Amino acid sequence: MRVEYSSDLHEGDRMMRCPTTDCKEAMQPDSRAGYDAVSGLECLFCPRCGHRGMKARDGVQLLFTGQHEYVFSYGPSLSHLKVILSTVAINLFRVQGIHPAQLARHVADWALLTGQACGTVRFSGDLVLSSCYTYCQQQANHHSGVSPV
Repeated sequence: MRVEYSSDLHEGDRMMRCPTTDCKEAMQPDSRAGYDAVSGLECLFCPRCGHRGMKARDGVQLLFTGQHEYVFSYGPSLSHLKVILSTVAINLFRVQGIHPAQLARHVADWALLTGQACGTVRFSGDLVLSSCYTYCQQQANHHSGVSPV
């Protein structure tokens, strides 16, 4: 259900970037798909590589957390994303000053940008080779004001 169109692509003060590892272009509104008021998700596309994804117009909202599990919702939708962080991921980003809840929020944003609107996202395994790691690293650099090398 397409309801309206928005050109605001910032989540707080972060620009939504393409999650494709070698791209990182600023995502643009997808005027064909627009905003779905039922889900609270806005469709985006990358003008450089053509990737399509989504973002929560009002950001993802943390509902509750367990030991390394974070559950987020968005908009009026009853759907949710569960993010499970490995200890390695938590420690890797903690030394950069990123709190685990903020890291989980980046992972949830990444999941939406890759097209996953519900279910479980596990940030574990070979982190450095994943596009999720690249996206979170980019967000961490932006958060700390450090320029990527």
